[in-house]
This record gives sequence, structure tokens and C-alpha cells, in this order.
Amino acid sequence: MALGKIKADTLEHSTAGSLDTQFVVNGSAKAYLTYDQTVPEIDGSFNVASVTDNSAGNWNVNYTSNMNNTTYSWFTGGQDARFAGVNTGTVPTTSTIRYYTRITNTSALADVNLNTAGIHGDLA
Repeated sequence: MALGKIKADTLEHSTAGSLDTQFVVNGSAKAYLTYDQTVPEIDGSFNVASVTDNSAGNWNVNYTSNMNNTTYSWFTGGQDARFAGVNTGTVPTTSTIRYYTRITNTSALADVNLNTAGIHGDLA
């Protein structure tokens, strides 16, 4: 059975209008992750090969497919209100990004049971 291709410059919905396909390609997340540092385990992901637990509150997300360059956009969040959230502490590479999770009032590194991360940019 042969596989086919669909080629289109725009997508059109009967009531919602049309959309340039470049918006879909460029606006879609290239990776995302829901991660429990306390176990540690990946609860949900896309384009994430693994997570490296470096130490308490210090972890790397390793991509399945590399990013095209290191100037991609990333965002993070966490569930536990005691924590300031997750942010990068080092410059991302095309294959991985490092996050640190800190306690809000002390800035001490600590593991959190629910972290989320999203990556936008161009894949290699």
C-alpha cells in the first residue's frame, strides 16, 4: 500500500474561515512534557526521548528530534504553589534543555511532583 501526501497552502473551515498552513507549522509545539520529579517519571510528552535527573530540582529534557538552532522559545510551569516554577539555568542546546525548580521563598532547589514544559521553534 502506497502512502500519499496532502499538500495545501491554506486550510479552510466551513464556518471558521481559513488559515495559512505556515501558521500551523510555525505555531505548533515541537516538544512538550509533563514530568514528576519526585518519582521521577514522564507523565506525558511529545518529542521527548528522556529526562535526566541531575539532582534535586535540576533536570534536563532530551529531545527525540533535535531543534534547528539554540534560539528556540520555551516555557514552563508547575503545580505546587510553594515553588517559583521551572526555569532554565543554562543555555539550551539543539538536543537538550536544562531546568531548575526552586522554592519560592528560599530559592533552594527542590523536586516538584508536577512540572510542565513546552518548546517552540524549528526542528533540524
